[in-house]
Amino acid sequence: MTDPIEPVTNDKIYGMMAALQVSLRALTKSHPNPAALIYEFHLEHEETYALLVAQDIPDSVIESYRSMLHAISPNTDIAP
Repeated sequence: MTDPIEPVTNDKIYGMMAALQVSLRALTKSHPNPAALIYEFHLEHEETYALLVAQDIPDSVIESYRSMLHAISPNTDIAP
């Protein structure tokens, strides 16, 4: 059996990711046009990702960004 989360630091990060996911899910579900909102999230992601890639930063930063974005996704059937 593997440990689902590394202790201490990742426990805190996991809690923050869960809180962000709940917030995004609530915002998405209560938005008058959820599909448009998710599309805008997608556009913002593309822009942010391009900015990160263009910078002289470690690959681990980009991987962390992608992991966090995936972890806090609002779990909805509506996608771009």
